[in-house]
Amino acid sequence: MNSPLQAMTAPATDPAAARGAGASAAEAYDEMVTGQGLIRPHWQGLLASLSTLGSSGLAERAQRARQYLEDEGVTYNLYELPDDGSGSEIAPPLPEQRPWQLDPVPVLLSAEEWTRIEAGLIQRARLLDRVLRDLYGPMTLLAEHRVPPALVFGHREFLRPACRTDGQAPGRMLQHYAAELVRGPDGVWRVIADRTQAPAGAGYALQNRRVMSRVMGQALRQCRVRPLNTYFEYWQADLAARAPTQSDNPRVVLLTPGPYNEAYFEHIYLARELGATLVEGADIAMRDGRVYLKTLAGLEQVDVVLRRMDGEWCDPLELRADSALGIAGLMQAAREGHVTVCNALGSGLVSAPGLQAFLPNLCEHLLGETLQLPSIATWWSGQAYALTEIEQRFNDLVVRSARDLGSPPVIVSSLQDNERADLLARIRARPADFVAQERIVPSVAPGLGKIGLEPQPILLRVQVVADGEGYVVLPGGLARVPEDNDPFGATLQRGGINKDVWVVAQEQGPTVIRGHAPRQRLAIRRSSGTLQSRVAEDLFWLGRSVERLDDGARLLRAVLSRLVGEVSTARDLVEMSVLARALARCGIIDQKEAAAPPDTLSFSNAITRASTPNQMMGQTLDSIERLAAVSRHRLSADMWRMFNHLMGELQDARPAAAGDADAMLEFCDQMIRATAAIAGMLGEHMTRGSGWRFLDTGRRLERGIFIARTVSAATTAMGSNPDSAFRIALEINDSSLTYRRRYRATLQAAAVFDLLLLDVSNPYALAFQLRSMAQHLDALPNPEAPPRGADCIALAQPFTDLVAKFDRDEIPPDENAQLAVRLRSSLDAACQAMMDVSDQLTRSYFSHVQMARAFGFGL
Repeated sequence: MNSPLQAMTAPATDPAAARGAGASAAEAYDEMVTGQGLIRPHWQGLLASLSTLGSSGLAERAQRARQYLEDEGVTYNLYELPDDGSGSEIAPPLPEQRPWQLDPVPVLLSAEEWTRIEAGLIQRARLLDRVLRDLYGPMTLLAEHRVPPALVFGHREFLRPACRTDGQAPGRMLQHYAAELVRGPDGVWRVIADRTQAPAGAGYALQNRRVMSRVMGQALRQCRVRPLNTYFEYWQADLAARAPTQSDNPRVVLLTPGPYNEAYFEHIYLARELGATLVEGADIAMRDGRVYLKTLAGLEQVDVVLRRMDGEWCDPLELRADSALGIAGLMQAAREGHVTVCNALGSGLVSAPGLQAFLPNLCEHLLGETLQLPSIATWWSGQAYALTEIEQRFNDLVVRSARDLGSPPVIVSSLQDNERADLLARIRARPADFVAQERIVPSVAPGLGKIGLEPQPILLRVQVVADGEGYVVLPGGLARVPEDNDPFGATLQRGGINKDVWVVAQEQGPTVIRGHAPRQRLAIRRSSGTLQSRVAEDLFWLGRSVERLDDGARLLRAVLSRLVGEVSTARDLVEMSVLARALARCGIIDQKEAAAPPDTLSFSNAITRASTPNQMMGQTLDSIERLAAVSRHRLSADMWRMFNHLMGELQDARPAAAGDADAMLEFCDQMIRATAAIAGMLGEHMTRGSGWRFLDTGRRLERGIFIARTVSAATTAMGSNPDSAFRIALEINDSSLTYRRRYRATLQAAAVFDLLLLDVSNPYALAFQLRSMAQHLDALPNPEAPPRGADCIALAQPFTDLVAKFDRDEIPPDENAQLAVRLRSSLDAACQAMMDVSDQLTRSYFSHVQMARAFGFGL
């Protein structure tokens, strides 16, 4: 009599799938056309719309979709995966950011067909959750030989600290699940991969739909497509319901590895849709076995962690000691019930490809049901009879790691004879490490090709989320076009073309509106202390960088406007020398370049290459892009689109090499226009909370330092050419027009210095910056911590006395020179004091967020 384990794989060896393995692309199932050449009913409305558009109209919609995605900054960081056929190890990823590609022609599924898919996915989610709860609890499936130990104990995502020690089954472990579906030539949908770790795709699917509503909105309405938004409402409600303690407003955080993760765009997107706070490991503190979010106002307890990183990286204390991404102690907090982690740590275990061979029997055993949505035909070579089957079918199979879903699959027929023999030898040597699956030709659907509509193979990724004790399915999903007709290689990491999936609504059916459980009345608040210290620092430096770019562009423009056009006059040369000193003091060119005569090629080259990547202005431009990306979750969608558009234009327009003064002058104008637009956007669209205060403090601090440096540089020419000194100081601080309106053409020291240093109504005056900084500091959660507002106000006091001394009818030349020296000394001291303010802000608000340190044996 065969044991349960011996009989378990047989149902997965689907004869229909086996027939599909040898099918050619011409035999693929056609999603749009029946075998009799008729258009399927649910496609007819879309085809009518496409016919109205024509080829040129459809191409125009595709271009609009690309532009919209570019403006949104929708990307996925791709990773070059090795294709060595080992199936066991993956080389370190090499990130490459590429734009998201969306085909304007969707995939349509009928209501009746979707009902079957939906039921099968819900059953599959229930089954995988039951398997997880058993393997981390009583382990009866192992004891009864229904799951091979090699697929469990050899899996890196079997996290032993997550196991229950009392033998009881844990609560629900699978809150969010995604399945890769492919339809074979026989018309049956099958699962090619189960994704149970932290599956990506839901955010991209929603983004795809929003783009399609902009470019194919009329067709979307005519086809009566089911909306996606309700799915995210279920998800948000379920997360809140999983808080360990009853809370009127539970704190849900989305834990991300950071901005360099491949799906960071989706992390931001989901955090917004689900009302979660986007956090990194450094934003979290552990106190008494509980999880807290570090904010400017103190620690706030976290109730639910929606993780977007692999489980083994989530806790360096009990899991991977070399992880700098996770939260030390998270496992213990989850084990003690102080926080809920979704998906539960260790849930990636059931994504093992080898487990698919055992799901039909597990479904009968655990649920008492027949598996409705089968996997593709699968054999785990750890079983003797399965290994024999693999050997007989070897040339028609795909071989992959039995435990690692991320390992690259190997198409046996694509190998040379010696490579084929070597792979078979490795399977025989370590049979428990490999799984073989039938090759299957995916179905085709129309897509926009180079010459119009053409059939394209498709693979679906469909999302499922918990709803109380049950599950709900996203009505649609993300379809991808696999390269070379190979659904096994169509992962998000490999890129490619994506398609929206439209599920046609039932002709008649009740309208269901999700109700909300009654909650206590919320207290009205007009401020929030939930800003993380790390985010506050990023916003502070974003403000500084934007202002630094604007200041530098104004300085460079002042020099370049004197370099191009007519022959430089003697006054121009004097003014350029003063401007060169200001450029050097601001770090835009070095001292040696600033000392070169203004009419030499050396000086001209230094000015025209100032925006190249290895120079300060180029680095500032790159810094703004980086800081905007990591702060994106604090910006509205409109703000981000504008930011992304402006920075993209600047990067495209940046002069590639030195020597073209005209191009550099135009680029300076573009930088000034862009920073003005950004400043206006930030001023009008951000709530006046702590985030905006830190951002504006950064701007004011940087502008104050710039004013002090440039006025100080101008005072060096007061003795020989005071008019030029005053003219430069007013020009580069955008105050020339204001001065002329007040004083006409007469340039006098007291009036110039009053306008630039003491006039609180002038946004380019030092006193204006110091007063604004003082107001922000006094409004922060800890106004008594240094720096304080009063300290900033005090920095303007020395200039009041000095300006008064300049405001006299006659000043002896010697005294005038002494006053200039005193003013320059005071400006330099104020500049240093403002840099000290930056350091004090770091110590008071930022530096307590320490970078995680790896620890453990052998490190």
